[in-house]
Amino acid sequence: MRIRFVEPRPAGHNVYDLALLPRLGLPLMGRVLAEAGHDVRIYCEVLSPVDLADCLAADLVGISSTTATAPAAYRLADLLRSAGVKVVLGGPHVTFRADEALGHAPYVARGEGQATIAELVDCIERDEAPAAVAGLSFLDDEGQPHHNPGRPRATQEEFEALPAPDLNLIEGSSRMVTKPLMTQWGCPFDCEFCSVTALFSRSVRYRRTDQVLAELAGLDAKRVFFHDDNFVVSKRRARELLQAMTARGLTPEWFAQVRASTALLAPNRLEVDHDFLGLMKRSGCRMVMIGVETITDEGLAQIGKRQTVAAVEQAVRGFHDHGIAVHGMFVAGLDTDTAASAPATAAFARRLEIDTFQLMVETPLPGTKLWDRVAAEGRLLSDDWSLFDGHHVVMQPALMTPLELQLGVLEAMRRFYSWPRIITSGLTGALRHLPDLVAACRPSLVREAPSLVRAAWARRWRDTLPVLQSALPPRLWQRLGTELWLPALRFYARGQVGAWARQEHSRGHLEFLTSLP
Repeated sequence: MRIRFVEPRPAGHNVYDLALLPRLGLPLMGRVLAEAGHDVRIYCEVLSPVDLADCLAADLVGISSTTATAPAAYRLADLLRSAGVKVVLGGPHVTFRADEALGHAPYVARGEGQATIAELVDCIERDEAPAAVAGLSFLDDEGQPHHNPGRPRATQEEFEALPAPDLNLIEGSSRMVTKPLMTQWGCPFDCEFCSVTALFSRSVRYRRTDQVLAELAGLDAKRVFFHDDNFVVSKRRARELLQAMTARGLTPEWFAQVRASTALLAPNRLEVDHDFLGLMKRSGCRMVMIGVETITDEGLAQIGKRQTVAAVEQAVRGFHDHGIAVHGMFVAGLDTDTAASAPATAAFARRLEIDTFQLMVETPLPGTKLWDRVAAEGRLLSDDWSLFDGHHVVMQPALMTPLELQLGVLEAMRRFYSWPRIITSGLTGALRHLPDLVAACRPSLVREAPSLVRAAWARRWRDTLPVLQSALPPRLWQRLGTELWLPALRFYARGQVGAWARQEHSRGHLEFLTSLP
């Protein structure tokens, strides 16, 4: 069969625009189907536009969506279905909103979909009804919805038997500077606002160290993002993997999401695990993303986050002591938050010298405990799924107005990413290499000066990078990249904050929040 997969991009500007990272469900399913002999191609819109003509010629199109991308997924599904193309929807949103999704497509794959999609394709090839395909919802010949029993989550043995996702099936995959790699599914924790456990369960399934090493070697990447929701669920397992990476020389720069307790000897002991952090650094770790969430122990307890503010502070210091940058991920709008919480959070992040800062609005997603509670309390403000992206206030806060929360988050981001902070950090890094830069100015950089000035004047900052790279000696360019990547990230983040506030649907949402009593 001719099978096409699509991962729509979120509407407007968001914190992930720069990453160019696909989720790995479609490349995994694509490889399973390609190995079965099917013609498979994947369109991930952050990397490449969807070839609509190609999709219209397909026998089956699978569309994977989060809650924020559901409207885009539904629009594409409606268009394809009206042209007679079979469509299956999948992903976290439709797993918990199957009836809604069946209004746009005849098939919905719920939960872990790699076996479900393979069995559905077999049924379509044989022209049989998929009544026995576990985890599938579908419309029968009368147009009535049927929800087959759920598919059990993959066991440890089944998870190990899965092939590595094939990134080469993705159109535009060559644009990925950082390659994604996932080593496990599931999370033993159960935070109120997170849908991971509802989708993948609290039972963690791991890939063996030799499997991860083989995939890592095959990626041949200079930078890797471990796509796990929590890379260090088991420190013993993580230590084994990092030691093997170091022994094999497979040490690209890597980034991962971890809990603050990763840096400590034990979650309830405020002692830094220097041996483990040293191993992380030697194996290539450049930055960790920590879900700090909130700066009060009361707030952490409310959302079910089993950590303390004191542990976060000690962890950030520990990572920094070992030269590992920290991206702090925070949430605003908890029931314990007031209008003063967002600026206080930015001040906390600056005091700890957190390197980059992400303050998202608490967002109730279908499948989470937060959704169940907020929906029951009648606190939802919108049914526009495209606004459920963590950047827009879509539920009534407990101790402030929705507008106070929205404006507070924007102002907190601006305070953290202030121009003096960005410029100072950039100049500090550049001045370390001032003698080399002066030498490089004769004559190559001088020749390019007019191009650089024109690009800077027009604020086409991305246009300056290839000019600089071509004009500077490779070793100097590499050293400058090491020094300036954090100021560059901060500059980018500042730009995203401004772009978010200027885009039409965000302005419209601000007007809506202003109109609320």
